[in-house]
Amino acid sequence: MPAPSRAVLDRCLREPGYTPPRAALPELLAQLALSEQDTAPLERALARSGALLIEPLLASLETCSQGRPRLLALAARLASGLEEAPARSALLGALLIELSAADPEGRKWAVRALGKLGEVSAEPALLAALESARGPELKSLIDALAQLGGARSLADLRALDAPEPDLARRRDRATELIERRLSREQPATLALDRELGGAYSLVLGCRAGLAALLAEELRELDLLRGSAPHAPAQAAQVSLDYSGTLRSLLRARLAQEVAIRLPLETRGDDPIERIAATLCRADVLAALAAWTEGPPRFRVAWSDGGHHRARAWALAQSVRRRSSALANDSEGALWTARVRSDATGSLELSPRLDPDPRFTYRVSEVRAASHPTLAAALARVGGVRANDVVWDPFVGSGLELVERARLGAFAELWGSDIDARAIAAARANLDAAGVAGARLVERSALEFAPQGVSLVLTNPPMGRRVARDGSLAALLEGFVRHAARALRPGGRLVWLSPLAAQTSRAARAAGLVVRDGPDVDLGGFSARLQICERPS
Repeated sequence: MPAPSRAVLDRCLREPGYTPPRAALPELLAQLALSEQDTAPLERALARSGALLIEPLLASLETCSQGRPRLLALAARLASGLEEAPARSALLGALLIELSAADPEGRKWAVRALGKLGEVSAEPALLAALESARGPELKSLIDALAQLGGARSLADLRALDAPEPDLARRRDRATELIERRLSREQPATLALDRELGGAYSLVLGCRAGLAALLAEELRELDLLRGSAPHAPAQAAQVSLDYSGTLRSLLRARLAQEVAIRLPLETRGDDPIERIAATLCRADVLAALAAWTEGPPRFRVAWSDGGHHRARAWALAQSVRRRSSALANDSEGALWTARVRSDATGSLELSPRLDPDPRFTYRVSEVRAASHPTLAAALARVGGVRANDVVWDPFVGSGLELVERARLGAFAELWGSDIDARAIAAARANLDAAGVAGARLVERSALEFAPQGVSLVLTNPPMGRRVARDGSLAALLEGFVRHAARALRPGGRLVWLSPLAAQTSRAARAAGLVVRDGPDVDLGGFSARLQICERPS
């Protein structure tokens, strides 16, 4: 090897991040094929060339009679990250030719490369090779079909005799992956207007501290009968019996999620089998079918923490054996099954509300803006008066104004913010919600206020957004004093305060009557829901 190439080879072997020059690639490929030493460093360096390596690699395969498996192993390494269409097409053609070669080791690496390349057009050739393959080549074929195979591969793999445990495991994994892929081709969406049928126990989750407000909302919607049992101040869910549609249930705007709570099967000693039996029970499948358009798919979330991958795999296999009406899919699932890995307690099935049909107006976001369920809670506490002049001084993306507008009549809607991006986002969301006439101004909450404001409704900067030092206290206390001057008699300020004691003192000193609501969890910290009223 010439001196410059020797220097390049040395760098390939000694420098993990080195990419060799294009001109040196043919000689380096020859060295890879002929070397009797550890070739991993050289293979790594060559692979860094990506698509540029394909042409010299294929040329080496045409002329090389020794060390071809190493070159094909390099092709397999390249295949999964290869994006350029010409390079993919050229590599695909060469690999398909390799399937008819005499060397089983070379065929094995060609099959692996085809699997990583993922071109479905290779499926017929791989299936033809499956008929006579044995040993490592057969395992590689099964793995490759798992990555790109379709309905025909699924049928052939199901019929494949697998006397060895490892072979059976690969076959079962491949069939599950293909089933999952085929299932994803049939999109599933929530069926909002079909009734559950029989009565089921449901749990509606909310932010900790808002359960009493959610229960009140559910009673007004005639979804919860009677008085709700006493719940801890920081309760985060409400239970009810329900048999209606998901659309009707989602009139409750304070709920963050919905879950069907199901008793677990008690027969048997294996917790995974008991969970699988529960998921495949007739009443559970009926509920999933009622609220799903298309094939229902689920992912498991262990409520006792951890991933428990082996148990998740065992659960998926058990569900497959028991029913074809339900599939496990960790990526594209419309439903989440929450359950303890020891099968104690109950199982909860929660539909993915993404996008949430209640809040489709949220077309624009700003950093750290309110969540719509929290905005709905504030609007609900603020109440509805037809002559209200409503002002959100920290308008963010405008969700409080939208949620107040949808509750009922008002005289005026105002929003202000010092960030022009927030004003633009609020305008976009108000327009998407069909709220006309709202006035938005780029002004400081300490300087601006609408004339005759009767309801200040806001979620101010707090927590991670603003340092909890004297600057935050000064901002919030100064705003309370400003709001007290701006409010007309009988007006009220409804907001979340992260410094409740300080803002309460400032409000009272400014002549407001303070009523403290619950502490609301905002994700890592809490804020007090406060109602501050100016006496009439």
